[in-house]
Amino acid sequence: MKLFFRMLYSILLFGAGVLHFVHEQGFRRIVPKSLPLRRTIVLVSGVFEMIFSVLLWVRKGQHITGKLLAFFMIAVFPANVYMAIKRISFQPGKQANPWILWLRLPLQIPLFVGALTLGRKDNG
Repeated sequence: MKLFFRMLYSILLFGAGVLHFVHEQGFRRIVPKSLPLRRTIVLVSGVFEMIFSVLLWVRKGQHITGKLLAFFMIAVFPANVYMAIKRISFQPGKQANPWILWLRLPLQIPLFVGALTLGRKDNG
């Protein structure tokens, strides 16, 4: 079962990382305009997601990977809150559904817990 979750989480991270490059402008919209280097923030976070995707499969240092990934999930959470508050859609010109924007925030909890769980030393 842990293998399934590792694979699922890895695919999710890698896909999200790729999307940071394919739809960079959509991701840039959820980075507050008050921050500098918004494009760089989007691209670097995409690279980190792809790196974490691969690191989930490296046995050595798994406990560090899990903690860093959990920290990363906390670090990007404010962008999701900003997206909900400002009702930002990934698709320019289309209106975002506020219910979906707010209801997706609690879905970050399993990502955080999953990162810590996959990083445990007793993982198989």
